[in-house]
Amino acid sequence: MIPIKNVKLLMITILLLSYMQVASAGINEEVVSEIASDYYDVYGAPNLKANLACDKVFQRGESAVLYVNVMNNGQITGYEADQKEIDDDIAQYGESLTRSFMSAELLSDRAITTADSMTATLSLVDQDAPIKIKLDTLLLGSLSTGKSLASPAAFPIEIYDNAKAGTYTLRLDIAYRHQRDSAVTPPYGDTYYWYEDLNQTMYLPIVIEEEPYFKVLHTESDLQAGDRETITVTYMNTGDQLARECIARISVVDPFTTTDDQAYLGDMRPSESRNATFVVNVAADATPKEYSISSEVKYKDVHDKSQYSDALKVTADVGPATPLGEKVKDNATTITGLMLMVGIIGTPAYMVSKRKRNNK
Repeated sequence: MIPIKNVKLLMITILLLSYMQVASAGINEEVVSEIASDYYDVYGAPNLKANLACDKVFQRGESAVLYVNVMNNGQITGYEADQKEIDDDIAQYGESLTRSFMSAELLSDRAITTADSMTATLSLVDQDAPIKIKLDTLLLGSLSTGKSLASPAAFPIEIYDNAKAGTYTLRLDIAYRHQRDSAVTPPYGDTYYWYEDLNQTMYLPIVIEEEPYFKVLHTESDLQAGDRETITVTYMNTGDQLARECIARISVVDPFTTTDDQAYLGDMRPSESRNATFVVNVAADATPKEYSISSEVKYKDVHDKSQYSDALKVTADVGPATPLGEKVKDNATTITGLMLMVGIIGTPAYMVSKRKRNNK
């Protein structure tokens, strides 16, 4: 029959060698032998928990920092003494020395609940989620049981402008080094350690809140250099909530000027669109091309607070100025037309008036 001590040595050797293959960590034969013949087997491990240390609700287009608190709730679940090893060492080295080494080993074994050299990695569960993680990896140091990080881990994130409202889940992986066992050996109190690498995965839900969201559907205009014309802009609420008392605004720069830069749209439900018309003056020396005009929509949200949409772009094509000759020709044509209309309308009136005088 194989002695119990040899069975234990064989089992631990197999475990250590298999761990070496997985973790690529070198453990020499002396460590294997000493760990196998230590005084105690201690059971337990770190147990990391993570939660948000900030508001979990974000808005579209928001740049923010996701603060994550990490706690270690690791516990020692049990001890198992190797009484034969203890009795052998007492017989060989004396009870006082052996007991001191036993106490030192127990104290060393308490570290099995400590997570050392922690590295936290934040990622998206759904790779199509409308969230950008600007910094995804942080070094967190070590964390003993019953402790939390001195300050929360800070991951800067960005919510895309076109994000759909809803709940999205982020994955937090924390890799760390863990002392699985130790041995304090006579006669000099040499200490040996067995480490392994572990990983814990946690999930953090965040919410992108429902809110109105606006975009410009299309623009209608017939602008020419030197003219005073209208621009009609169609706005749509592509968000998830009603926007009340909407007012569209434009902000013009050279070659445009205007005194009519606002248009009332009223209440706009999700998917509803409204037209706004603005009158603009185009400088006579404006270069014919497509111009971009800045716009926004002011509205009241469901909490009756005034809000502003993101900056919107209104495009307007400006054509060349009408040549002076064509303007004169157009004006002459207009005058001629007016004279003809006066003649057409005035001739019957004159004839009626003449008949009346002749009848007197």
